[in-house]
Amino acid sequence: MGLLRSCSRLPAIAVIVAAGLVVAACGGGSSGGNTASRSTAATSGTSSSTPATTTYVSAHATVIGKSTTVIVNPAISAALNHAGITVSAVAPATAKTSLRFPVSGGQIVVATLAGTVDHSGGLTFKRSGKSVTLSNFVINTKTKKLTATVGGQSMPIFNLNHARPKHVSRPHGIVVASNIKLTVTSQAATALNSDLGVSTFRTGMNFGIATLTVTYAHGHR
Repeated sequence: MGLLRSCSRLPAIAVIVAAGLVVAACGGGSSGGNTASRSTAATSGTSSSTPATTTYVSAHATVIGKSTTVIVNPAISAALNHAGITVSAVAPATAKTSLRFPVSGGQIVVATLAGTVDHSGGLTFKRSGKSVTLSNFVINTKTKKLTATVGGQSMPIFNLNHARPKHVSRPHGIVVASNIKLTVTSQAATALNSDLGVSTFRTGMNFGIATLTVTYAHGHR
């Protein structure tokens, strides 16, 4: 009402030169076809001042670091040893008491961890002069798959089963998803068995338990 009272006291020439939105407000009480035209002018004036698409989205975050660690199932380790298969890490990944893959990027929804997390490094399986290297690991928490590049092609390696992530307050946001069960996919079992000349890998094998820790910055980049 304050806007309407102010407009009613403006001189006629001021009303004429005012912005479309103000003219519409001053004449809001009139009826007829002019009402629609004034409403259209107001809408047009508002649209023209709409800012460009916002670059950052508060619900989303750019992944900027940390790692995924995997504690290999002892039964898997025993089976690989029995078949004469050795496993080594591709730098910068490491293989000590556990496997560790540095996180290199990705995009996630902060509250749910839904999205993708990229990793550097990889794993190489060797047996009797044959070898298979898995690289470019990507965790997709929407599809619940871990994919990797094998022989130049991307394929799902593990199915993922994880609980709700835990958030940690730090200078950069940190989110942790622990107790992620990794089970071997049919595609991975077929590729590894074929390329290594074994029958060790089976669909649904429990490869190990992973913990995913990521740092993030709010918004898309």
